[in-house]
Amino acid sequence: MQNTTNLPSIGFGTYPIPEGEAIINATTWAIETGFRLIDTANSYDNEVGIGIAIKNCIENGIVTRDELFVTSKVPDWKQGYDSTIKCCKESLKKSGLDYFDLYLIHSPYRQNENWQKSVIDTYRALETLYREGLVKRIGVSNFGLKHLEFLLSEAQIKPEFNQLELHPQHQQREVVKYCQEHNIGLIGWGTLNQGRIYKNHIIQELAAKYGVTPADIAIKWSLQKGYIPLVGSKNKKHIEENYHSYVITMVISAADISLLDSLDGGEFSNGHHEGIQPIKMVPANSIIKEYNPATYTRIYKLFGLLPILKEKKLHWNKTKWFIFGIPVLKIIKKDY
Repeated sequence: MQNTTNLPSIGFGTYPIPEGEAIINATTWAIETGFRLIDTANSYDNEVGIGIAIKNCIENGIVTRDELFVTSKVPDWKQGYDSTIKCCKESLKKSGLDYFDLYLIHSPYRQNENWQKSVIDTYRALETLYREGLVKRIGVSNFGLKHLEFLLSEAQIKPEFNQLELHPQHQQREVVKYCQEHNIGLIGWGTLNQGRIYKNHIIQELAAKYGVTPADIAIKWSLQKGYIPLVGSKNKKHIEENYHSYVITMVISAADISLLDSLDGGEFSNGHHEGIQPIKMVPANSIIKEYNPATYTRIYKLFGLLPILKEKKLHWNKTKWFIFGIPVLKIIKKDY
């Protein structure tokens, strides 16, 4: 029988805050501010710091473990029954936790021709972890319609959540509808669309109309849709502002929700999407034959300061070059 305890209505996303002081501080500030859902993943490499922050907050009487809802995920390269069990236990050890409140398959491994076998072997491991009490809920992340249909036909325990990119400019309506019809909760990452919402004139106009920020508009849109939005920052002020977006009483009118809905199909992160994949994530033997990677301008800066070259490229990862630990070349990726 699945755990039916209510989740917090908003979550603190910890990607890409690095391990160390940055993630310890950010998680501590988030909990102090009022966030109770903390989202991480094995691939984020910050579980140790999150565990330290949680431990400190509990010891200082800010929160109890039962009041927190901690999510983690198994990455593509650790999928499979045995490796998923091992991954989860390693993540628990790193974070110093006895259990995760929610454990997810990070993605359906789209570029794997045998993704069905990988997904079901991995999900069987999640079901085992659930039965053993190491995780309180299980689910998936970034699953499209065909992946959900396959999983529901095979699962012994229905996934409780699908965590995917959701914001006014990328609404994934077909997947959302399917999840709602099958009582699968929706957790939205990319709520602020990596800052792109601040550049959208409609969101700007609505923010001015309601006397709030663009972030307030995007977060309230998610809440009024019934999604659990994830928002993250390593800046204390921004963390507090994001939580304020949740607690303010402002309600977006039905007409303005429809206006925001009209933004669907705009810019989005370009990851974990059917038919559109970052070029480095799609191998030559992929079953995905067509994709449309975003175009970026790469700016090279010598010693991080002097621009030496601008080049229009298809690129995905940010890069820094070091000599004896000294950064000498920085490559900055910008949308073209």
